[in-house]
Amino acid sequence: MGNRRPEETTPLREVRFSAFLARPDLINSESNMAQSVDLKGVSRRVAALPASLAMGLGASLREHALLIAIVVVHLLVGAAMPILLGRPLHFQLGLAHVAGLIWLLGFWSVLIAAVAGFAAASIRRGRGRPMAAGFAWLRDDFFRKDRIWGGIIVFALLPVFGWNFAFLKALLPLLHSFDWDSTLAAWDRGLHFGRQPWEWLQPALGFPVVTSTLSLIYALWFFVLYAVNAWQAFARRDPVGRMQYLLCTTLLWAVLGNVGGILLASGGPVYYGRLTGLPDPFIPLFQYLDAANGQWLNFSRKIQEVVWDLYLVNGHDDKIAGSISAMPSLHIASACGFYLVARANNRWLGWGFLAFLVLMLLGSVHLGWHYAIDGYAGIAGAIAIWWGCGRLVRWPVMHRLLWGAKHHAAASSP
Repeated sequence: MGNRRPEETTPLREVRFSAFLARPDLINSESNMAQSVDLKGVSRRVAALPASLAMGLGASLREHALLIAIVVVHLLVGAAMPILLGRPLHFQLGLAHVAGLIWLLGFWSVLIAAVAGFAAASIRRGRGRPMAAGFAWLRDDFFRKDRIWGGIIVFALLPVFGWNFAFLKALLPLLHSFDWDSTLAAWDRGLHFGRQPWEWLQPALGFPVVTSTLSLIYALWFFVLYAVNAWQAFARRDPVGRMQYLLCTTLLWAVLGNVGGILLASGGPVYYGRLTGLPDPFIPLFQYLDAANGQWLNFSRKIQEVVWDLYLVNGHDDKIAGSISAMPSLHIASACGFYLVARANNRWLGWGFLAFLVLMLLGSVHLGWHYAIDGYAGIAGAIAIWWGCGRLVRWPVMHRLLWGAKHHAAASSP
């Protein structure tokens, strides 16, 4: 070997090129065989996924124990209400409808994410074997035990919690009279230098096209809520931060929405005159909104009347259909939650959701849904609950309870 002359050494690429010239089918068959072998190996590992997933169920139930406990307590409160009120209550919104909608959206979300991720992995990691790379991504990333079970648990809890929240909210007029509107309107006026906030905003926002745009953004809030919840349901990059968001968003609805909505029962500017019987300072605003709706569609105006009609059903023939509630604003509180979790994951994503929060706050006032102070309270409540949930999940005792001692070192301050 040491005496071989340099000219006798043939580079490997020349050998392969010569072989290709002589038998081009040989190289292709070797490549195809390697692809086939890889695919067979991947297929065997994919076939073993069910057993692997079953092993992760216990760990995922442990991780979500606190979230499950909150949902169960919330559900027990709802179940006790007919007994506490001493009357049968027939909620018109069926749990099956809520669960069916959320699970249908969840199925398509997972399917679209799987197809998109498979395609991206095939392109970025394929290196001549795209199918193998795509299946490897499904096995190693998409179908991780903790990801799949985490998503399943959250999507099992969401419909139950959402339905029970709506039920408890619909009971609001049976638990507390709407007697805060005049006070909140007065506080709003005093806080904003003697004028209602909508009056300050009208010169900038009082154009039909702007009103229509804000109403569209406000209407899209539900889809943003679903998208962020689905993202966090399956996210695994930061399990502690994920659980902080899931607990935060659940407590937002339970504490601010159910408890706060009862203690500060109010309908908002759109129902001010109907609920208080007092001179309505918001009549000029709705005169403009109705006129603008004739030029550019205002999605909120029809929804506001539908919500009022559902509210009027409550209590008749023991039926419960829906309710109105302004203080604090859950639209704004949840939008603040979106911003907080987005900022924790990506700075630019955080800026995007901050813009969404500002537009939601402006829209809530301009469209007559809320007093400005409703949004301020929602933001303050969201920040406080986010901070508290962060401290809770990073408390060493709770951290060990949810994730075990081996993950304790991963805990960090919120």
